This record gives sequence, structure tokens and C-alpha cells, in this order.
Amino acid sequence: MNITKHCQLCDHQVVDFKTGTLCGLTNRKPDFINKCVKAKLDSKLRPKIEATNVEYKGILKTQTLVYINFVVFLIIGLAVILAGYFLAQYLLKFRVIGTVPFIISAVGLMGVLPLAIGPLNQFRNDLKLAKAKKDDVDNFLKIYNIKYDIDLVYGKKYHGEQNVNVDINIYK
Repeated sequence: MNITKHCQLCDHQVVDFKTGTLCGLTNRKPDFINKCVKAKLDSKLRPKIEATNVEYKGILKTQTLVYINFVVFLIIGLAVILAGYFLAQYLLKFRVIGTVPFIISAVGLMGVLPLAIGPLNQFRNDLKLAKAKKDDVDNFLKIYNIKYDIDLVYGKKYHGEQNVNVDINIYK
């Protein structure tokens, strides 16, 4: 773990745009090995734990909807592709080759299937990033023997903003 991540949660952190993160006690770059014995983890710790958990659980909340979306649009896309194929087979009986079946299949392939795959890929990427952030915070807390219990209650969504009530207990 990068030691400046320790400083990002410490109340002694001083950010200088020329030199970067400095320790407010020594006015130097952090130079400890595993953990800082003078770290003051009070005001920045709670918001960081809340933010990472809200982000992670919020993404997990959408999992069912994303998978339903994937299955529905996959079925629709495959149905459109097959409709184009069967239309082509039907027209071949009359010795007619038309572009309409190919256009129908192309719409299914390039228009509908991306609606299934795109949100699934977005969900997987967002989940991977949120999990990495949560794991970073949890590993940091493990180094300092800090544990927490968190209870998230999701309220109504207004204008694209999700109302989340957070009840957190931190044990040092």
C-alpha cells in the first residue's frame, strides 16, 4: 500500500502543490514503514468509510436490474437476428435474395445486442473499481486495528440523487 494513502485519512496531512503530501507534524514527506504511530484518524476517516461503502453497495443494488436488462436485450437481439435469418431462408424458396433480411440481422447485431452488453460491461467495471476502493480502505483499517459496522438505508431518489441514511460505528 502506498504510504501517502495513510496520510489521506490522517488529520495531520498537509497538501503542498509543489512537493505533494506532507506530514503536518514533521513538515516532511511521510517516511514510515507499515504504519504511522502518530496518525490521527478522526475527521477524515468516517466520511471516507461512508463514501466507499455507499458507492460499493449502491452499485451492488443495481446488479439484478443489470442482469435482467442483459437477458431481455440478449433475447430480443437474438430474436431479431433469427428473424432476419428466417426471412432470408423464406425468400430463398422463391429464389429471391434481398437486402432486408441482412439489414434486419444487422440491426439485431449492432443495434440491440450492444444494449445488452454495454450496461453489463459498465456495471462490471464500476463494481471492480468500487470493490478496489473499498478493499483499500478495509486493508488500511486492518493495519490500524480499526473495525466498523455500517448500516445503509436507501431512501427515495430525487433528481438523480440517491438519499442514503448511514449508521456507522467505528471501533478502535
